[in-house]
Amino acid sequence: MKTRYILGSLGLAAALTLTACGGTSGNATAAQSAATVEVQADPSGALAFQQTTIETAAGQPVSVNFGNPAPLPHNWVLVQPGQEQAVVDATAAKNGEAAGVPGVIAASAVLNANGKETVAVPAQSAGTYPYICTVPGHYAAGMKGTLTVK
Repeated sequence: MKTRYILGSLGLAAALTLTACGGTSGNATAAQSAATVEVQADPSGALAFQQTTIETAAGQPVSVNFGNPAPLPHNWVLVQPGQEQAVVDATAAKNGEAAGVPGVIAASAVLNANGKETVAVPAQSAGTYPYICTVPGHYAAGMKGTLTVK
């Protein structure tokens, strides 16, 4: 009985040690941690993002800190290339809410003035991905940008 307890404790300690260390080198762990980028709606009320281009590394998740200092509601929606209009059309009846819409990679909620949200974007392959605001009329007015994954 005592032997089982001791062996079980040693096994648990070993598992916790491996979990804490990640079982990989520091470089591999750093490569898998998310980068962070900032994106904001234009605070003047113009239908635009302040940052119309952002970049990240291929195969690495990214956290997008989206802020809306503008007086109008806005969101930040990353979409599959070529799916912008389809996503805008699908969100129109939902007042721009993009959660669960086909073609959406990641999205914030529609944020009112001074709202902030961090959006977790899963790792993507190299390429250029559009991001848009799906609040009705905003994309058509030019509220869009690109995420370049290198």
